[in-house]
Amino acid sequence: MRKSLNIAYLAGGASHTLDPFYTLLQSKHKLRIVCTKQSLLSGRRNFFSKNSLLEVAKKNNISCITPYNYKEEDSIKKLKKLNLDLAIVFSYGILLPRNFLNIPKYGCINIHTSLLPKWRGASPVQHTLMNNEKESGFTFILMNEKLDEGDIIYKKKVLVCKEDNYASLLKKITQLASSNLVKVIEKLSDNKIKMIKQNNKDATYCYKIKKEDSYLNFNQTAKEVYGKIRAFNPNPGAKCFIKGELVKILEAEVENTYYNYGKVGEVLDNKLLISCKLGSVKLIKIQRQGRRAMSAAEVLNGWKVEKGIILNVR
Repeated sequence: MRKSLNIAYLAGGASHTLDPFYTLLQSKHKLRIVCTKQSLLSGRRNFFSKNSLLEVAKKNNISCITPYNYKEEDSIKKLKKLNLDLAIVFSYGILLPRNFLNIPKYGCINIHTSLLPKWRGASPVQHTLMNNEKESGFTFILMNEKLDEGDIIYKKKVLVCKEDNYASLLKKITQLASSNLVKVIEKLSDNKIKMIKQNNKDATYCYKIKKEDSYLNFNQTAKEVYGKIRAFNPNPGAKCFIKGELVKILEAEVENTYYNYGKVGEVLDNKLLISCKLGSVKLIKIQRQGRRAMSAAEVLNGWKVEKGIILNVR
């Protein structure tokens, strides 16, 4: 591979999308444009949501556009003028139409944070953790108009450790994908990769996480409760009501997986051991409203949570 490729990078703008950006920026290839989302007002105080990618791209003098849906003719014309060889897409959240997919010479590569065809959709890392799976990974696919159904260019596994939460697992997957990105696009442009069609019969799907999904239901097994706590740490944080107060549960341990205590959500001791539908979980790190995150032991020094009370009672 001697030639330099003209590349567009499309991503939503969250901080984890910076890894592929820096990889492309520091390669011998030409990062011609970044396509990302507009900063939006969010929250009751109308703060602008931070777009880290937009800020960093501008600091590095990379041209940026924020198309709404690629139906605007001006955006398509601008992209066509760049003579793109490839577009790299990561955590973008915008369905790309055919008129965009056909612009780059070698097509559009999506970086997907699962081992496709498993966990197609918007939240593969969270669903990996919610299901307490032992491995995950990334897949590069050649995009088509369907959801995560493109031919597989390359994929690689990542082990899921007991200590992993959403942030740590996403970081491991993203860093590994970024470290493999340049060699894969070079092989693709040299026609040295044999792509593999996905088997749709093996596909599983994950939904976009909503606010209400983060509330814990102790009428599930201890493993299911534990998986959800890992999946939503640090954001949006798994939540439950303790003595009527909404509390974030950031870390927990499965105490046992087999015993039926009779009362779901009951505090079983003075260290926040909680009964589940089957088994129990011990709350390790929590955050009360308006306060910093602390160990459960620290919280209990100044907040009495009696044995026998039931969580999620308001």
